[in-house]
Amino acid sequence: MAKEIANGSVIRNELDLRIAHCLQVAPRAAFSVIASVLGVSEQTVARRYRRMRSAGAVRVVGFIDPGPTGRQNWMLRLFCRPDTSVGIGRALARRDDVQWVAVMSGGTEVDCVLRPRSSDAQDQLLLRQLPKTVQITSIEAAMVLHVYRGSTNSDWRIGPEFLTAAQEQLLTDGTPAITGRTVELSPRDEPLIGLLMREGRATYAELRAASDGMTEAQVRRRVTELREAGLLHFDVDMDDGFTGQTLYARVLVTVAPSHLDPVGRALGQHPDVRFCGATTGPASITASVAFEDVDGLYRFISQDVGRLDGVAHTQVIPLDRTLKRAGAVLP
Repeated sequence: MAKEIANGSVIRNELDLRIAHCLQVAPRAAFSVIASVLGVSEQTVARRYRRMRSAGAVRVVGFIDPGPTGRQNWMLRLFCRPDTSVGIGRALARRDDVQWVAVMSGGTEVDCVLRPRSSDAQDQLLLRQLPKTVQITSIEAAMVLHVYRGSTNSDWRIGPEFLTAAQEQLLTDGTPAITGRTVELSPRDEPLIGLLMREGRATYAELRAASDGMTEAQVRRRVTELREAGLLHFDVDMDDGFTGQTLYARVLVTVAPSHLDPVGRALGQHPDVRFCGATTGPASITASVAFEDVDGLYRFISQDVGRLDGVAHTQVIPLDRTLKRAGAVLP
């Protein structure tokens, strides 16, 4: 029997990790398919996922990527007084277009990821609301130019390489491929997107019930269209304790332009890097990393980043408290 590990929110074992890994490969894969790949019963997979989901350890979420609509993701650093950082972060976390919020640097800054649903909403936040907030002393806004690792490209996965290529193919069979088709979001999409942001594995029957008078066939077709357009994506949100990596940090790397792509690709393949992207602003590359302890972070900076050609400057920003993760506001 696999050894079980207590992590503060749920008791996990290797099967839990494998189920989470399968969900990262194909977030909406049927439990029967996951069970076939892992060699266990469908009831076992369903029961374990629901237990992890109810404990807040693992859950599938949907989100809208603004890229295909001509808008870009933004990474914001808000410098503020320590006694106001949590309040500012909580206010940002209430926004549907803010995907991730954390208090960083000992409470002196709030970092967040903005996925704007409209140009008006983006301008309202960046040009009017935040600059007028007196508790915020300075703002750095970096546009994401390219993603080397993230929920829309080569996503990080928990655990070792659990699956063979054939098993991954079995999981992803039936997953709509991004075709680049042009699709415009409409008001009828909002109830579907709202439910999928809360529960990414919502059934088509549940989506039909939440929709504005759509049939189940129409809902299925619309979700497929949004996924093929690259607008609708799915991610697996995991509790820090479940992963075993509770030390999070943001790493800002400045590199020469000729080394940008090779450095970005190298960092994007590192097993402890959760996100890596080329960004505007003072840093060329922004990476989110997670480790079990500070020694792991030190080795990453001194050895893994240090050996890369073209790296001119590195800044490490420790994460103190996550307020919103993968679209979910945390207690």
